[in-house]
Amino acid sequence: MKLQNLGREHSGDWNALVRASAASGFMQSREWSDFKADEGVAVERLGVFERDRLIAGAMVYRVETSLGVSPLALPQGPVLPWEDPAKAEACFALLKGRLSALAEKANSPMARFEPFLGALPPWLGAPARAPLDLVPTPTLLVPIAGPDERLLAGMTQKGRYNVRLSGRKGVEVVSASDNSLTGEFHELFSLTCARHSFTGEPVGFFTRLMDALGPSGMARVYLASYKGMPAAALVAVFFGNKATYLYGGTSPFLKHTMASYAMHWQVMRDARDLGCGLYDMYGVAPADQPHHPYARFSAFKARFGGFLARSAGAHDLYFYPQLARTLVSRLEGAVR
Repeated sequence: MKLQNLGREHSGDWNALVRASAASGFMQSREWSDFKADEGVAVERLGVFERDRLIAGAMVYRVETSLGVSPLALPQGPVLPWEDPAKAEACFALLKGRLSALAEKANSPMARFEPFLGALPPWLGAPARAPLDLVPTPTLLVPIAGPDERLLAGMTQKGRYNVRLSGRKGVEVVSASDNSLTGEFHELFSLTCARHSFTGEPVGFFTRLMDALGPSGMARVYLASYKGMPAAALVAVFFGNKATYLYGGTSPFLKHTMASYAMHWQVMRDARDLGCGLYDMYGVAPADQPHHPYARFSAFKARFGGFLARSAGAHDLYFYPQLARTLVSRLEGAVR
């Protein structure tokens, strides 16, 4: 086996590898790495080859922070042959060596990795649990295979009722894989962030996201309207077996239209028609945390049915020479 940087010519093989891995997702795709690079994030694209066949790797991101610490991040990664522990361990050893070299160059004290696994395999040892996850866990996964009647049957009674009510009220849903709806989406998104005291991304973030993911059909903006008035909007990502509800916003004045139900119902059916088997609601509050930031949205999401899926979460791989330098630098600063 050998490790090398992935070029544009490897994009198809890489995305196929990521799509085939249940432990990974769209944040390890070539398109997402291009989007993050456009955002100014440093990206390393690493692949492990066995007899010229790509079998593992990772999209590695490094964001400069105001704290003077730039951790390496592998959201939904690394991508490894997890079903073959011996091979996965050998691939990870190669990646770890390159991550150590990248950390040395960038003075990064750690690499944060987060495959979607219920538990980490024993051969990884006991990496430190990260204080923050890169991707929300637990999340709600809604099965979307089958006819409309099966999807509706999987919802709660309230969910089915509200989907049908939105139809009776005449809510209309449109979508686009370009930026034609991004402005209207962002207006509703900004209103929602203000109502819930969230810090929201600027509109440029979403235009760059759609520029990177839209042409391949990997992302779409959805807009639900009532009598011509924008009522709800979201951005969904379609990758592999899963569609993901990434960002959303609603009008505070049109709640009675149940436009959000019509919109998610349309995403679910579109995702099914694209061959996805699951709709990821992208994070819900744990049952024992009523004050969790996602608690106010979790009841709504639960009405679409599905099941809770909890990963092992993010873990940190420390590089002790860089960590020591960071601590010494902080101490010197405190003394000064």
